[in-house]
Amino acid sequence: MKDLNVLDLFAGCGGLSLGLEKAGLNPLVAVERSPMAAETHFKNFHMRTEEWDEEYWRDLLGSSKGKSFAKQVHHGTVVADVWDLLEDRESMGILKDSEIDVIAGGPPCQGFSMAGRRNPADERNQLPWAFIRFVQELRPKAVLIENVAGMNMAYVSHGGTMSPFRQLQQALAQVSPGYIVQPVEMNARHFGIPQNRPRMMLIAIRGDLPIVSDLYVSDLPWRSIDAFKALQTGDASLCQSRDLVPHVGSIIDRKKHNARQPLEYSVADGLRDIGESGYKKNIDYRRREYRFARAMRGKRNETPLLRNHTKRNHTERVSERFDLYHFFAAEGIDTSVLSIPTAHPNIPSARTAVEEALGDYAHSALPSKRIFATTEDRNLVDVIMRLHTRKHTQHVINASEPSPTVVTLPDDYVHPYQPRTMTVRELARFQSFPDWFEFRSKETTGSHRRRTEVPQYTQVGNALPPLMAQAIGELI
Repeated sequence: MKDLNVLDLFAGCGGLSLGLEKAGLNPLVAVERSPMAAETHFKNFHMRTEEWDEEYWRDLLGSSKGKSFAKQVHHGTVVADVWDLLEDRESMGILKDSEIDVIAGGPPCQGFSMAGRRNPADERNQLPWAFIRFVQELRPKAVLIENVAGMNMAYVSHGGTMSPFRQLQQALAQVSPGYIVQPVEMNARHFGIPQNRPRMMLIAIRGDLPIVSDLYVSDLPWRSIDAFKALQTGDASLCQSRDLVPHVGSIIDRKKHNARQPLEYSVADGLRDIGESGYKKNIDYRRREYRFARAMRGKRNETPLLRNHTKRNHTERVSERFDLYHFFAAEGIDTSVLSIPTAHPNIPSARTAVEEALGDYAHSALPSKRIFATTEDRNLVDVIMRLHTRKHTQHVINASEPSPTVVTLPDDYVHPYQPRTMTVRELARFQSFPDWFEFRSKETTGSHRRRTEVPQYTQVGNALPPLMAQAIGELI
């Protein structure tokens, strides 16, 4: 049986492509609008074992002038808007001749996120409909669309009655010869990934395939949380059997662990072999607590150096504040107390408000942490008055639990053990990217350029975790 050829739309840096590849599929062509994210994808899928050739890459980027993407399609990475690619008949002809079996991808999710304004007129909300156009023209055997859970919510505040996912579900059913569609609610933590990351997926199979007669699908979403609980407890009633759903259980060391004892990994598991400057020395990867780290590093002679592990440059004041956050986390103090001084017109009233918020902590003895040992602060109120900030969402990541959802602006996440933010590689571990995977372009960018640039931190935050994609790929 030949490998299934995949067209990955909105491919980003390649989390979905990598997972599908690990499942045995062939990520033949990826389409990504950002040259920065596309550079990472091209490096890891087409120059994986080679030194980076900047001239070669620039030549490939320049080949699309005149809106012809044929050369990029042949090379496997298309740097273009999906709508422009659809209008390029030469390139679409190449894709048809390539026999695309699976169209997969995650359209930009900001328009669907429950944290955003969720305006149906948002141009980013129109991008999933490009999937329909590609499906109509290429007629793949399977379609996979992934997004945030908010994509399954109707735009009620704007008069909507049907969620975008439901609209896509109906549209796919109407594309000749029709697709059967199963909505799926998944969380990365249920697939051997040390991150709490809920996602919504739509898995569609072409209706004229022989296997369709044996599949059972439901309009109700299949939920990984139900299946995970069923595996933990042995209570099958918690999750009814579904044929067109992903398998649940840790992909890591699957042969060595009972599939009915699914694993959840923590932040500590994700960072267990990583020190400040790279890999820790004298790590015995055979030990059970290093199984996730072992899977991410692979063979040590293949990844002797830890890529993308450059610490951010913090001022002394910011480092002290992060030290304070660690004290807050240990004592259960809300970090929002640091923003109190910014809301008061004068110092006396601010001090009074801080004292009231701290209660018994206001004038208690200061512990012997670095922040307190290097200043003349007399009490915690003095410390807060000196280090106050308008930011009230920063917090230390809990090492004993899966990480919070990795986002594109990670400044709110403080390292669980050190007074700093996370490196690109540490966040990539939370996403289950193997250590050999190299993120290209610059690490971060300024606020006014965030609309157009996709640096490394953004690439990681936008990606679908490869291990979760692998589970879907194995199903397909």
